[in-house]
Amino acid sequence: MEIWDIYDKCFIKTGRVHQRGTPLAEGDYHLVVHVYPINSKGQILIQKRTDTLSWRPGYWAATGGSAIAGDDAWATCQKELWEEVGIKATRENSSLAMMYKRHNSFCAVWLVRTDVSIDELRLQPAEVVEAKWLTPSEIKNMGEKGTMVEYFYMDYLFQAIEEEFGTI
Repeated sequence: MEIWDIYDKCFIKTGRVHQRGTPLAEGDYHLVVHVYPINSKGQILIQKRTDTLSWRPGYWAATGGSAIAGDDAWATCQKELWEEVGIKATRENSSLAMMYKRHNSFCAVWLVRTDVSIDELRLQPAEVVEAKWLTPSEIKNMGEKGTMVEYFYMDYLFQAIEEEFGTI
């Protein structure tokens, strides 16, 4: 059973918790992270979700997930990236690109610089079936074709990567 901290609309913890899988009350929010590993070629690592996941099974997507109670955005970034693909996020190779509010969650979007090869990844079989390095234009194309989750912030993300790493 996964338990989340509940936040209010100002991103302040309420002191209450929520059990994953049950609907959040109106005005309650939880914390989610998206993590984008970036290599020195300016490519972005994306992963294909297993067909058994409830949200967007079989789609290509960012690495990420919900924060468990007690974890902040940074701890969740590190945990999700390590658990799903076996990449270590450190303060030296990572940067928070943005944070935004959705209808029932706050989402922290992270950039992590790494040159790990596909062969070095350790994919979490329960969530990830494949991963690949792609250019921003290849990712946009996948979104347009409907094979990748179309995150509304992708143009901003590509700009943030350019500003942070100067590689796109």
